[in-house]
Amino acid sequence: MTKELIATTNPLVVQHNAMVNAGFTMSALEMRCFLAMISRIGREDTALPVCRIPVRELCADSNSKNVYTEVRAMTEKMASRFLLLEVLGPNGERMKEPDIKNRPLMGAIDYLKREGVVEAVFNEHLKPYLLELKNNFTKAQLSQVLKIKRPASHRIYWLLREYVAFGKRTISVSELRHVLGLKDEYIDRFDHFRTRVLDPAQEELAQTDLPFTYELIKQGRVITEIRFLFPSTGAALPEILLPSEDWATSLLAAGVASKSIETVREKLVAEAYDEGYVYFVLQTVRAQADAGKVKKPAGAIFKALIDGYLLPAYQKTKLTPMTPAKPKNRASQTLASQRRRLQIELEDARNSLSFFQTSLLYTDDTRPALVAQVKSKITELEQQLQLLAA
Repeated sequence: MTKELIATTNPLVVQHNAMVNAGFTMSALEMRCFLAMISRIGREDTALPVCRIPVRELCADSNSKNVYTEVRAMTEKMASRFLLLEVLGPNGERMKEPDIKNRPLMGAIDYLKREGVVEAVFNEHLKPYLLELKNNFTKAQLSQVLKIKRPASHRIYWLLREYVAFGKRTISVSELRHVLGLKDEYIDRFDHFRTRVLDPAQEELAQTDLPFTYELIKQGRVITEIRFLFPSTGAALPEILLPSEDWATSLLAAGVASKSIETVREKLVAEAYDEGYVYFVLQTVRAQADAGKVKKPAGAIFKALIDGYLLPAYQKTKLTPMTPAKPKNRASQTLASQRRRLQIELEDARNSLSFFQTSLLYTDDTRPALVAQVKSKITELEQQLQLLAA
């Protein structure tokens, strides 16, 4: 499967969160090629496509007479790049304490001088991080990431984009250095790191949909963490599938996060306790919350399920596992989930329309068909939302 030229470029760029947090470094030209390749991967693709990227797309802003020499040098560098990637679980999930392995970036990459294109395909090891992503992924508009020039600013954009639903992300200086592929640079001079990495990224991202401010967190006199603050939007999160188990649905309704529910499931599988304890914790914490003793019920519920400190009380009461009827609002939860998914898709489609209509990547020959296609998609999504509202 070969993805030809600019017209196949996807306005949405999507990658697994483990890729977002991987450790690697690239030049500006390499990063542009990397993004061009990811933008050619469709959500329906089951195999990594061979991407054919015109040199004019990679160097649209360059007036250098040595463009082709630079592109050839870029392909040679990318051919030798390795990523420090988390090893994923059997279902593509991120692990609590994952192994970190070196994985080659490219399966092949060549500069075809006569055709004026770069022909490239990602290494097969990267399939779980780029294909058929159902959860644990981050997406961005290609029109936004193309505004960023510095590679370090690109990586910071993605780190923040992963947390955009929350409006903040705190990351240790050592972890950020790992993600940016910095080994010895600025290791003893945080002021240099700030002026050459953080401040330029802040300046560049101010021109995107993700402007940010940051706070420095110290232990004593040493800066150990950086807290990034930025506009939040719930539309950034992928759809959360409702669990099928009654106990899990009850936890979700109580505000416990889906990721936390997976940890509780592991406890149940390991027979640390039975389902009855889950219901006992829900009942106990709700009573505490009603009495004003607990301010954050969801956190208290999760802590009791992880630490098990209510187990003695549960065992003493000999509470048998309950099998309550399915929540009456299950249908409304499903309807809300469908509506939210359609709204997110509609927002993406409208952004895509704007991108196709204005981007210089497209010509008068390639633009009309893409605009017509996305307008049709918008109409379809609007009709589906109207049916749900009826």
